[in-house]
Amino acid sequence: MRGSRQEIANLFSAFADAIGSMSDQEFRNLVQGKAKLRLVEVPNPQTPPAEDPCLNEAVAELAQNLNDAKSREAAKDLLASIQQPRKKQFLLLTARACGVNVTAKDSIKSIEEQLVANVVGAKLRSEAIKKVSF
Repeated sequence: MRGSRQEIANLFSAFADAIGSMSDQEFRNLVQGKAKLRLVEVPNPQTPPAEDPCLNEAVAELAQNLNDAKSREAAKDLLASIQQPRKKQFLLLTARACGVNVTAKDSIKSIEEQLVANVVGAKLRSEAIKKVSF
């Protein structure tokens, strides 16, 4: 096996967790050879698959539209108009594309506020500073 020691330790930890979560009957069946352990890949519900080209295109388009927004209100309206079935995951991907630090624990409203503040608000502040003459 080519895995590092940490990978092997993680494997044993997962194995121990699986055995620990079994009922007594399930464990007896496993020991007696009447049952098998099976590896099942669990998808991460926090983020949709990144290899979806339509999703990637929609995220890129929203990120560009946020960058092009002329006001915070326009950006808020843009975010409110999103009709994605998994709006939170879509917003998380958009935030990551825009370089905004958010987590899956943030609410939709919080993610939207951070996008507006960090994308549109930062751009507007920068433009205002450039217009000031000293």
